[in-house]
Amino acid sequence: MNIASVKKVEDCFDGGSVFSYEMDEEVTEASIKRLGVLGRLDYFPHFPRPFYRLITDDGLQIKGVEGERDFQVIFPRKEKEKIKEEFERFITTHN
Repeated sequence: MNIASVKKVEDCFDGGSVFSYEMDEEVTEASIKRLGVLGRLDYFPHFPRPFYRLITDDGLQIKGVEGERDFQVIFPRKEKEKIKEEFERFITTHN
């Protein structure tokens, strides 16, 4: 799975940054579960639209719906660029 596009959505009140990521494929249950190595993963596969949310120790947050190609990522203010690079490298090499 590769990143097709990244768009800045809005600035958070705390100085973090919100981005919309669109992938070249739909997000699957397997790719959602792989995110679990990054932090606390909440996955609700039985919802009408199976929702997932990930929060890492360094403040990265991911929210999306299984079967969609896009998801939202909130990067923390502290070390934002470093965390963004690491996240994008993980997504393209582990999914």
